[in-house]
Amino acid sequence: MKRFYIILNLILLVSFAFAQQEKYELTKINFEGNNSVSDGELRRVIVSRETPGWFSQFLNSISNFGKSPVYFDSLLISADLQSIKDYYHSNGFFKVRVSYDYTLSDGEATLNYYINESDPAIIKEVNLKGLESIPESFRELLYNSVSKDTGRIYRDDIIENNKNYVIGFLRDNGYMLASNEPPEILVDTVKNTVVANITFSPGDRYRINEVRTSITGVGKENITDELLKQIVGIKPGDYYSNYQIQRGQVRLYRTELFTSAIINSVISDTANNYVPLVISADVGKLNELSPELIMNNEDNTFNMGLGLSFTKKNFLGDARKFTVSSSAAAQNFTEFIKHPSFADSSIFGYFDTRIVIEQPFLFGKPINTKYETYFTTQKRKEEYNSFIYGAKLSFDFELPQYTYFNSLSAYLNIERAEYKYKDLYLINLLSLDYQRLNYPKQEADSLSRYYIYNVLGGELVRSGTNAIIGVSFGTNQTNDVFFPTRGYALNLLLEEGNSIPYLLSRAFGNGFDRPLFFKASFTSTFFIPVYNSPVNSLGMKLKAGNIFNYYGDKSGISINQRFYSGGSNSVRGWSTRQLVPPQILLPFEKMSQLTLEDLEAILAKGAPSGGFFLLEGSLETRNRIIGNFGGVAFVDFGNTLNSATDFRFDRIAVAAGFGFRYYSEFAPLRIDFGFKIYDPNDRRNFFRKQFWNELLQFHVGIGEAL
Repeated sequence: MKRFYIILNLILLVSFAFAQQEKYELTKINFEGNNSVSDGELRRVIVSRETPGWFSQFLNSISNFGKSPVYFDSLLISADLQSIKDYYHSNGFFKVRVSYDYTLSDGEATLNYYINESDPAIIKEVNLKGLESIPESFRELLYNSVSKDTGRIYRDDIIENNKNYVIGFLRDNGYMLASNEPPEILVDTVKNTVVANITFSPGDRYRINEVRTSITGVGKENITDELLKQIVGIKPGDYYSNYQIQRGQVRLYRTELFTSAIINSVISDTANNYVPLVISADVGKLNELSPELIMNNEDNTFNMGLGLSFTKKNFLGDARKFTVSSSAAAQNFTEFIKHPSFADSSIFGYFDTRIVIEQPFLFGKPINTKYETYFTTQKRKEEYNSFIYGAKLSFDFELPQYTYFNSLSAYLNIERAEYKYKDLYLINLLSLDYQRLNYPKQEADSLSRYYIYNVLGGELVRSGTNAIIGVSFGTNQTNDVFFPTRGYALNLLLEEGNSIPYLLSRAFGNGFDRPLFFKASFTSTFFIPVYNSPVNSLGMKLKAGNIFNYYGDKSGISINQRFYSGGSNSVRGWSTRQLVPPQILLPFEKMSQLTLEDLEAILAKGAPSGGFFLLEGSLETRNRIIGNFGGVAFVDFGNTLNSATDFRFDRIAVAAGFGFRYYSEFAPLRIDFGFKIYDPNDRRNFFRKQFWNELLQFHVGIGEAL
């Protein structure tokens, strides 16, 4: 018993000694010699972590937010060393050497890692083995695909991508059970080269022998087995294709008929290289009445409002969808916060109602087709009110699997628009021009009022019909649709205006007074992997557009067909549509010679906002702060001009600012604060302008600006 108490006392003494041992907060982890890999990448790889800042620790001490302090633990160093080496090996640096030291002082610890990278290894060969049983044309295609990596610096993900490409190709071409062994990586440390051998087991090639269906849900009585098979588009006798199965599921969900839809192969029923498919679909309600809270970024600004829609699904069969909807929204919500009154001239919005019929097929082909008719009325600040009604026919095409462009749509839009310009807006425009001719402001205002009220009768109404043929195609080569950190996306929009009514008027001998034009807009977005992190991103956007007028007066081109700049998705130092070309309205020295029609035409040319040439760009860094909260910093530039020949660098507006994000489950919610760094229309010194009224513009929105 005495020996037991002695041992117990020793244990207590040792425990007390360890309890009294001084702890050191790990305040800094340094890396030296990592020329090819950033500090941020290595910090994410190792186990050790730097202690958070004092504010984060304070938050953690009083709430569930923030983080607790991190203390130095020398036992983690060996794991860190191995993690650094493994990371370098995975990126081709097989000769890397790593050492370390640390310092302890005043309750703080600094940990240093020293890296000698040496030269990375080069891929000499990527060999695909085990493919002798597949057709020669398949083998040649696969061999050519992997051979392009010869000569590149070795990385694990290159080999992984090749392996996934081959497996995906096999499973999309009948080899349902294709598999592979772990890649064999052979490193020649003398020549500093790598030979990668990947062995595959293609297995048998399968065809579909039958397509079975299983339909459940409240609306199952209205959906036939044949309709389900038609939507999926896979027929008995087709080779098994994982890609076609995924595309079939997308088609099913796109109809919005089903609350769930799954396509499975029944491997247990395979026989003689044939396999059945089962389409399992749960049908929801076919009639829906849906109230809606509107929050969107149309017109480059944040809109809030209410809407109501009625949808009848499987309308007249064939998965057709019929929708009637109405909505109303206030635009420039931030202006409403500043001046909470709809009577204020700075508040504007829209009302919209439309009827839409959408079907997944056209002439038996999987071309999603939409027929739409609509009426929209808009209030644009103190500038004008508009009434727009029209019809639109659009086609969304499914593209083949291996194409560079992965989206293609085309449409025909016939639209009648009427614009009523407000008297005070026209008076102000005329007065500014008089003042540019050295008229005193009071006299300029008086002359302007005379012409607007006595010549035009207090208003100017312009109307016209446009028929637009458009096509849009693009590619998305980013690594993530919702939060890309690398890759790029391109989109090209082409529109032709009024050629159809022009040809009809010539054919029937009618007059035609509308302009003919061609519109092109190109948008490119690039994400540079400087952070090498899934939660931090650096992106760049460049957008350019031009309207080419080749018949008639381009001043007659409808306002809603022109380019606009400024807003939450544009140059964020300006409000929506604020960046427009400067207008010189009237040749006043010849005023007495102008007829009423001449005056209306000249006013109509100057009164509408919007330009015929657009150039915009952005540079933005997005970084997570805590949890789902993040921050951004950005620089935007751009403007609209009357012609590409008017372009000069001193006419490009520049804005910079910052913002905050909350990354919800459906989309990022954002608020951005933009500052006018350079205003081509007000070149006063930055510090001479009023901060709130002349420099700052803030925007609330959904999704990212680029």
